[in-house]
Amino acid sequence: MFEIKTKRLVLKRPDKSINKKLFASLVGEWDIAKWLSDAPYPYTEKHAEKFIKRASPDDLRFSVFYDGILVGGVGVSYEANNELDIGYWIAKDYWGYGFATEASLGLINYVRNETDFKVITACYIKGNKASEKVLKKLGFIVIGECEQYFLSRKKTMDCVDLILDLDQ
Repeated sequence: MFEIKTKRLVLKRPDKSINKKLFASLVGEWDIAKWLSDAPYPYTEKHAEKFIKRASPDDLRFSVFYDGILVGGVGVSYEANNELDIGYWIAKDYWGYGFATEASLGLINYVRNETDFKVITACYIKGNKASEKVLKKLGFIVIGECEQYFLSRKKTMDCVDLILDLDQ
């Protein structure tokens, strides 16, 4: 199984070994789901099962583990303009430990060293100070604002667009 290892974390592709009930309870907590554009709310075990089944060997979406415990997720999605867009979530009990930054950096370094992609984009809902802080630590630069539909909120939200040049 392909893994990305950081100082404290292991990033693994979602597979059948993941506890769907635990996954659903973590993503399904409103304080997590409300910041995720593609997570329905409420988030159920069926949603978790569908997410896990969608994973493929070419996928760059990972579950994040700390000491063997599922603590979050990080991944990039392929955009139409040959760019990658990064997203992440960390279970509420693990906020404040730098896991979002560490997991994202592990994935960014993998993309930088093992692929031909030159740019990673990101966006966050205005007011999401935690994501703003993480993305700035990672070196993302604000390039504008946009609106994006959030499945969890069932509405379009004002967001901030960012970009990271992988050649720098």
